[in-house]
Amino acid sequence: MTKDIYYSNNKRIAKNTIVLTIRMIIVLIVNLFTTTIVISSLGVVDFGIYSVVGGLVTMFTFLNVSMSTCIQRFFNFELGKNGNDGARRVYITSLQIDVLLGLIIVILTETIGLWYLNSHMVLPSERMSIAQVIFQLSVLSLLLNIFQVPYVAAIVAHEQLNFYALISLTDVFLKFLIAISMKYMPGDHLLIYGVLMVIVVLFDFIAYYTYAHVKFKEIRLMRFYDKKLFKSMFVFSSWNIFGTFAAMMKEQGINMVINLFFGPVVNAARGISYQVMGGLNGFAGNVSMTTRPQIIKSYAQGDLERTIWLFFLSSKLCFMAIFIFALPIIVEMNYILTLWLNENVPKFTGIFTFWILITAFISNLNGPTSGVVHATGKMKKYQLVNSIVSLSVVPLSYWAYKQGAPPETSFVIVFVITALCQLLSIIILRSLIVFSVGQYMKDVIISLFLVVVVSFIFTLIPHLFLSEGFVRLIVVTCTAVIAEVAAFTTLALNKKERNTMLQFVREKIHSRRG
Repeated sequence: MTKDIYYSNNKRIAKNTIVLTIRMIIVLIVNLFTTTIVISSLGVVDFGIYSVVGGLVTMFTFLNVSMSTCIQRFFNFELGKNGNDGARRVYITSLQIDVLLGLIIVILTETIGLWYLNSHMVLPSERMSIAQVIFQLSVLSLLLNIFQVPYVAAIVAHEQLNFYALISLTDVFLKFLIAISMKYMPGDHLLIYGVLMVIVVLFDFIAYYTYAHVKFKEIRLMRFYDKKLFKSMFVFSSWNIFGTFAAMMKEQGINMVINLFFGPVVNAARGISYQVMGGLNGFAGNVSMTTRPQIIKSYAQGDLERTIWLFFLSSKLCFMAIFIFALPIIVEMNYILTLWLNENVPKFTGIFTFWILITAFISNLNGPTSGVVHATGKMKKYQLVNSIVSLSVVPLSYWAYKQGAPPETSFVIVFVITALCQLLSIIILRSLIVFSVGQYMKDVIISLFLVVVVSFIFTLIPHLFLSEGFVRLIVVTCTAVIAEVAAFTTLALNKKERNTMLQFVREKIHSRRG
C-alpha cells in the first residue's frame, strides 16, 4: 500500500472519528436531560421496572450483537478482498441467518423470558400487567434491531459514517421529545413510554434500510445460497455468541442478582450509572467503529504492519475517548449527580458510577484487541477463555451478596475480572499473530498509566482548593481536559502517531483558509 493511500485511510479514520465524536457529545448532553425528564415522569420505581424488564429482554440481544459483529467482520473482509461481489454474498447470507436468529429469539423470550418475569422478578404486584406489556414491546424492538443489522453493517463497512451519525442524532432527539411530551399525555406513562420507544426503533430500521438499498450495489435481493459461506459465518458467530453471552451475563446477570437481593430501587441506581457509562462509552465506540473496518481490511490484504499499528493506536484512542470525559466526572461525582438529578438521585448511584467508569477504562482496551482477533477469524480460544472467566462474575456476586456484602461488591468483582480478561486477551492474540507483547505493554499500558497519574494530580488541585459548586466544576473540567490532552500527546503518542495527527490538523486548517 502506497504512502498516499495510507494517508488517505488515516484521514478517513480521523474525519469519521471527529464526526462521531461531535455526534456523541450532542447525544450525551441530550441524554442527560432526557434521563432527568424520564425519571421525573415515570418515578424511580417505574424507571427501575423499565430498566430491569427491558434488561431481561436485553439478555437475548447477545444473539443480535453476535450476528452484528459477525456480519460486520465479513462485510469488511470481503470488501477488502473481493469487493462488491463478495459483499453481496455476505448480505444475502446474513438475511438468511437473521431470519433463523429472529425465530430463536422469539422462542427464547416467550418461554424462558416470560417464565422468569412472572416467577422470579421482584416487582410491585400492581405493576405486573404493565411490566408484561413492556416486556413484549421490548421483544418487538429487539426483532427490529436484528433485521437492521445487515444495513448498518454495510454502512459502517463502506465507512459512510456521516449518515450513521445523522440517524443516531435523530434517534436521540426523538427520544428527548418523547420524554418531554409524556408529561402532557393522559394514561399510564410507563406504557406510553414503551410504545413510543418502539416507534423510534421502527424509524431507525426504515432509515437504515432505505439508505443502504439506495446507496450500495450489493444490497439487492436474489436467489442465492452459499453453503460454505453460511457455515463460515455460522461458526464465527457461534463462538462470538458464546463470548457475547458471557458479556451479557456479566451485565444483565448482575442486574437480576441485584434485583433479587435489593429490589428495583437499587436497579434504578444501576440503570442511571450505566446511562452515564453508556454515554461515555460511545466515544470509545466511535474510535473502534472507525478503525475496525480498516484493521480487518488491512489484515485481509496481508498488511500486518498496518494492522498492528492501527491496533496500538486505536487502543490508546479508545482509552482516551472515555478517560477525557470520565476524569472530571469521577472527581466531581456528587455535585454532578445532584446537579443532574436534583433530589432524584437513588442511593448507591455515585459508588456504582465510580466503579463502572474505572472498569470502562480497561474494557475499552478490549475493543481493538477483539477487532484484530475478528480479523483473523480464529475465535475459539479467545472466546472460550474470556467467556469462562467473565461468567464467573455472576456466581461470585451471588455468593458475596449471600454473605451480606454491600451492593457495590459486584462492581468491584467486575473490575478485577475485566482486568484479568484483557491480560488473557493479549496473551491469546499473541498466539494468533506476530507482535511484541512487551512493546504493547510499553507503548499502550504503561504510557496510558502515566497519562492517568499526571492528569489526576493536576485535576485534583482545583478540586481541593475551591469550594463545591458550578465554578469549581468548570475549573476542574477545563484543568482535566488540558492536562489529559497534554499528557496524552507527550507521554502516550509516538512520533509517527503525532505526525499523522498533526498532518491531518494542518490540512484541515489549510482547507478552511482556502
